[in-house]
Amino acid sequence: MLSLRSVSALLASALYVSSANARGFYAHYMVGGIIEGTDHAARDIDDASALGFDAFALNIGAPNAGWATGAIKQLFDYADQTDFKLFFSVDFYQESNMDAYSKLLQDYVGRPSYLRAGDDNYPVVSSFSIGDHDAASFRKWKWESLGDQMYLLPNADNAPGYNNPGSWFQGDWGNTVDGVFGWETAWPWGGNQPENVSSGFDTEVLNAAHRRGKTYMAPLSPLQFKACCGSQNYRIGEVNLPQRMAQLLTLSPDFVEFITWNDAGESHYIGNIWSESQVDEDIKKYGNNEDWPHFGWQPLIASFGNAYKHGHGPDGMRPQSDDEVIGAMWYRTFLSSGSCNGKKPSNWKSAVDAVNWALVVDQGVTDLKVRVSSGGKVISETKLSPGLNYAAAPGIRQGTQKIEVVRGNKVVKVAKGAKKVTDGSEHCFYNFQVAGLE
Repeated sequence: MLSLRSVSALLASALYVSSANARGFYAHYMVGGIIEGTDHAARDIDDASALGFDAFALNIGAPNAGWATGAIKQLFDYADQTDFKLFFSVDFYQESNMDAYSKLLQDYVGRPSYLRAGDDNYPVVSSFSIGDHDAASFRKWKWESLGDQMYLLPNADNAPGYNNPGSWFQGDWGNTVDGVFGWETAWPWGGNQPENVSSGFDTEVLNAAHRRGKTYMAPLSPLQFKACCGSQNYRIGEVNLPQRMAQLLTLSPDFVEFITWNDAGESHYIGNIWSESQVDEDIKKYGNNEDWPHFGWQPLIASFGNAYKHGHGPDGMRPQSDDEVIGAMWYRTFLSSGSCNGKKPSNWKSAVDAVNWALVVDQGVTDLKVRVSSGGKVISETKLSPGLNYAAAPGIRQGTQKIEVVRGNKVVKVAKGAKKVTDGSEHCFYNFQVAGLE
């Protein structure tokens, strides 16, 4: 283990590294195997940077595995040549021993691309849960691993007392963390009926954090569907993504973390899913870029990121291209009332049979409308306004799904689904078909 003096020297040598932006926009990145010699690490970083992300939060659950350390090295080696940043999000569900992550932190926090934040410009360390660790354990770990020079931003959802953030920040945890990261508020809790996502608890946490001089990193995600590893779960998608965008642009948290760039297992990916990181055969069936691509959401993400960084509301979202309108539609491929071979996920009754869409219209464009067709029948028409527009068009029918952006009698742009909707399915997959506007 490095001495505290050597850790301090290492950190001091990297003081030129840029700090986190006043409003940092990050993407959670599941570290999997990356074949050495490929351009996969570079492409992920370049693609994310082009969308306006400032950094990847590298989810690390196997800090000593060769495939993980090899991927991490490739990511940092490329990021060091760019303005893009990286930081670790340690996964205590996979590896609960704090000390197992210390050497990894010591090896990389001094890199030019490692993200820093706060008045002291300390390296950011986040987490997926706090595991079974208390505040005192985190303080000890901060001191022993990095000489207390750590900007600690953990996901505290499972911390005792966190459901009362005002009291929680006034207690021991408030003396330990520099901020907190939410995860569960990215979606509604679920149940037997549809429910909208809420920013109520985000607001409580943000206000309590700011009263103690701490920060809040809010989550943004389109859905959660998992059908592997002994778990089958659905957290409502539908129009969750644009609803959450509107909420966060109003809330204006210190940081936003998108969940996720590449987690195929939980279906909330928008980036590349590389074959070498796909090791679970069950996940391959419903989380991949070939049959279930989510690239169509990317222009919406770019528009949100720009509006968030500039303090604009949902009406201030603009296409981050020369297009006058951008967006996507998405839907499930079988009716929720239909049958499927296997077990439906928990919360499946909260699903809505609808064609979901979100469009961003440029400033001054007021003569467009969107027409939604399902199974060859028009089921909805809506006038569009500048900024963010979205809806779930009910009455989805079997067959092909399509939205058209229309000016007068002329179709300006179209998004058309690659898969038809049926009344039943061989698989109980609640992932979405996403089609970008073209």
